[in-house]
Amino acid sequence: MDRRRLLLFALAVLAVSYLAADGLGDSAAGSAEREALDRDRLIQPEENGTHLWPYTSRTRSTDGRALAINLIIHGSDERVRQALIDRSELEWEETDPKEEDTYEPTVEEGTMEWDDARGSTRYTYFDTEPNGGEGRWVDESYQLHAGAYLGSRYHIRAYTTESDDWTAIQVHQEYWDWFRLRHTVTDIQEPRNEIETEFLDQPYVEEVRREYHGTNGSWNDGWTAVIELATVGPFALVGVLGLVGMTAGETLGMMVRGMRDLFGWVYTNVHGFVLAAGLAGLFLGVRSAGLVLEAALPAITPKAFVVFLYPVLVVGLPLVTIVLTRPLEAATRLLRLRRGANWLGRPLKPQPAFVFTVVGLGTAFVLDFAGLGVTTLPIRLILHRSSLLFALGLIAAGTARSDVKGGGFLAIGLLCWIVGLVMPLLGYL
Repeated sequence: MDRRRLLLFALAVLAVSYLAADGLGDSAAGSAEREALDRDRLIQPEENGTHLWPYTSRTRSTDGRALAINLIIHGSDERVRQALIDRSELEWEETDPKEEDTYEPTVEEGTMEWDDARGSTRYTYFDTEPNGGEGRWVDESYQLHAGAYLGSRYHIRAYTTESDDWTAIQVHQEYWDWFRLRHTVTDIQEPRNEIETEFLDQPYVEEVRREYHGTNGSWNDGWTAVIELATVGPFALVGVLGLVGMTAGETLGMMVRGMRDLFGWVYTNVHGFVLAAGLAGLFLGVRSAGLVLEAALPAITPKAFVVFLYPVLVVGLPLVTIVLTRPLEAATRLLRLRRGANWLGRPLKPQPAFVFTVVGLGTAFVLDFAGLGVTTLPIRLILHRSSLLFALGLIAAGTARSDVKGGGFLAIGLLCWIVGLVMPLLGYL
């Protein structure tokens, strides 16, 4: 495959990434069918109050069902939002009417710092007939998150009604997937449990309990956490400060020989280590750049950074694979200090090139997930990442050969790489 075709592929991927980052996935919500739901599919958080469909949806229809509502907080809309956001900076304490409203700062450990969030619109269904209204699909009243948009975060979508003193919440853990160009949800039970735990035994909380509504599937266990904020007694907001020694000569000699053999193997395969480090550094560098830009420029939507960082990832990984796999004769000559001394080591053969590529980028994937706090992955996601590693491995193996067969490996690897990138953008992951 010549450079012209490779450039055309890169431009096509750039166009697709721009459109995807611009929110094509959200456009279906505006034209979705406005479906009305029967009462037996709904729950009633409060007696004689509004009925709620205990799920969120990508459209105004149950056909777009996404994640289950897993938390309901009883209290006025303003107090619920304040109890969520201010927990990172404020702690509520019940006051004694006989005492003055003066308090010493206390430290509250382990709280999540919630902030306003950006995210795709999700809908849920309210039947407000008990309060004189009607059934209607509504979008979230607000979104909060704890973490980074281009990293890993807990994400809240909150739904409120004008006639009820409760807030329905869908909270989940997700991370920004640079290959899907959107967030991937990894769990909804742990975030629910985290919030539930933080409200336990607090003076402004009347009760914390669980209710079973059978909302199974999509990581949910069917249970909904219910938090009742206290409705009596004055409250005040209080600021928060917030190697075993080796002595045997024989053992030492074995270690010396082992180290010598190790250094010799490293020198022989230095090209492979450079290749693995280059791939890992590029992938993790894109993630880090996204996080740094998001933190440094909060006024700019993170999707603006995706527009130019995603092409760096898509084009950069195969380009780095090709450049670092094939020996650079000019660089080799420049780094040859004397006859026979080549600091770039021996040229990579196809098999080692494949292995170093897979190990390098695969290690970056593992480090990325670990840094984001992602501990469980769907099988489809694991298969997709494995296919991308296999595609880059073929590109490396093909580049390491200088014959027709090597060109075939290279072409197949590039094709698999492009297919592996386009499929998730079209919703096949």
